[in-house]
Amino acid sequence: MTFPRQNFDSRRQGSFRPECLALMAVTVVFTTGVPRASADQPPVPDAFEACASCHSYERGEPAQEGPPLWGVVGRQVASVDGFDYSPALKALDGSWDRARLDQFLKDPKAMAPGTFMNLGRVSDANERAAVLDFLATLAADPPAAAAGE
Repeated sequence: MTFPRQNFDSRRQGSFRPECLALMAVTVVFTTGVPRASADQPPVPDAFEACASCHSYERGEPAQEGPPLWGVVGRQVASVDGFDYSPALKALDGSWDRARLDQFLKDPKAMAPGTFMNLGRVSDANERAAVLDFLATLAADPPAAAAGE
């Protein structure tokens, strides 16, 4: 069986192959980093890129592998409707304040043994503070003194 020879010269065909478009899209995402959540928010810290690989963070976006992070500061732990939380997080009472988020990001498995979160550890205190400052802005009415609370 022989296959017809294909002409891949995009100048003559006037379009790109789907594989090329996908490769270009992936390249753009990985070379430009995580986009800002909105024009009103500060730039996304570098340490947040690992978070964005599993969590959505813009208002109204659905859960991904992890629950959405919009409005996480002040939200009850394990409370996003329809998200399948680990028993470890379901067992925690209370809400996510800055201190609790700091503890969780420092070592999720120590705070909630059995959590499904695998990539969340941010061991550097300065990087963690930048992530916490950014998370505090992910709300309709972010706290006025988000930084360094």
